[in-house]
Amino acid sequence: MSEQEQMTEQNHEPVQQDAIEALGAFVTEARWFGGKGRDGQLAGLEQPEWLVAPGGDEVPVRAEYVTIAYPDDSVEYYQLLVSYRPEALDECLIGPAVDETLGYAHDAPRDPEAMRGVLRAILAGSQEPQAWQEILVDGARLRGDLEPRIFGGEQSNTNVLLGDVALLKIFRKLEVGPNLDIQMHDALGRAHVGSAARLYGWVSGFLTPFSDEGWVDGAEAPEPQRVDLMMVSELLRDAEDGWERATAEAAGGRDFVGDARALGEALAEVHVALADTFGPNTVPGDELAATMERRLDEAAAQAPSLEAHRGALSTLFAGLGGRQVRAQRVHGDFHLGQTLRTPQGWKIIDFEGEPMKSFAERLLPDSPLRDVAGMLRSFSYATSAFPDPRAEAAQQWLDGVRTAFLDGYQRRAGAVDEQLLSAYEADKAVYEVVYETRNRPDWVAIPLSALEALAPSTETAAPAAEQEK
Repeated sequence: MSEQEQMTEQNHEPVQQDAIEALGAFVTEARWFGGKGRDGQLAGLEQPEWLVAPGGDEVPVRAEYVTIAYPDDSVEYYQLLVSYRPEALDECLIGPAVDETLGYAHDAPRDPEAMRGVLRAILAGSQEPQAWQEILVDGARLRGDLEPRIFGGEQSNTNVLLGDVALLKIFRKLEVGPNLDIQMHDALGRAHVGSAARLYGWVSGFLTPFSDEGWVDGAEAPEPQRVDLMMVSELLRDAEDGWERATAEAAGGRDFVGDARALGEALAEVHVALADTFGPNTVPGDELAATMERRLDEAAAQAPSLEAHRGALSTLFAGLGGRQVRAQRVHGDFHLGQTLRTPQGWKIIDFEGEPMKSFAERLLPDSPLRDVAGMLRSFSYATSAFPDPRAEAAQQWLDGVRTAFLDGYQRRAGAVDEQLLSAYEADKAVYEVVYETRNRPDWVAIPLSALEALAPSTETAAPAAEQEK
């Protein structure tokens, strides 16, 4: 059965080939699409209940789920929030509607009139709770007259600002089960953690897992599974991006020590709350060492420049053996770009974890030092703002912010294990070497320089000094 035939039977609606092609192109060419370079193909489309139903005065809007299938037989699910109009609007057009009676399909987050209807629907409550639902845990300030506008810094999700009150984050790649970002924000809010935005609520739906046999009449369809579609959280006003602030201070030769210390305290507050909420755990050091060694083997096959450091890195990782490492829920992808400086202090954002890991992997407990190491590596990259990142002034700046960050962190979280921290820093730098080799070869000296300090090479000539990000 062809993909188009499957989709026809799954949707029980007229299908136009040009509509299918436009839909597939919109997904695979979007900035938030995570399968670029993997030859993914549109293999399924599910159109559950309407968020804003046709026939009224408002623009109809529906959350739709697209299945992308890959040659390795894996699949991914992506959400389209689609508004339908009889005429085509160039600024947000996807293409003709799959159901031709609906006119033209548009990307609703870029359709302000449609998003006003979505907000009012969220506040009013769903008439079809089996199809989607919302839970407003702190929604007193949310109003239906808030003006929606899309946030331009789109990455793996799409953010819509609701006036100056709230942020609506629309999850593009869908995971079966509770969304990690929602789960973590909910836990931190209940623990009254001040270094994270307050969660106002979220919207959930039910996705039917894709079957390559199609969903035909008379066949038993897979059981629908819960997916979280979007979350509404506090809008952090007058916020300054952490990366931009750090590099601006570095470029101006200004001290970042106070900010770094406060960032360490903010991260410690988050870690303490997560440990209290989800409970502490342990991970065998031998298991950690084996995982880091495996990643090193895989990385060295892609980045030959790692070979000179392999012996020292293996020794560093092996030093974790024979011990139990304290573990818990962590941020998982912590760096300056995941922080905002507000008038109320530093805030930590985006608790979805490392995007390249599966949902199951991101749920696993890990050492809090993974987050600490991530920020230390980010500080190292920030010295790129100096006229000469190799100069003594740049290195003094870096030493100062590293020391201040660790001091702030340890004030609340307790002393860190230096050997374990070095292993996590090295593991992160190994990942960076592969990334830079693939994407920015001129920058590979950045992580290589860090590895030279953590695990000296066997070559007589040290790598070039860091050129910072």
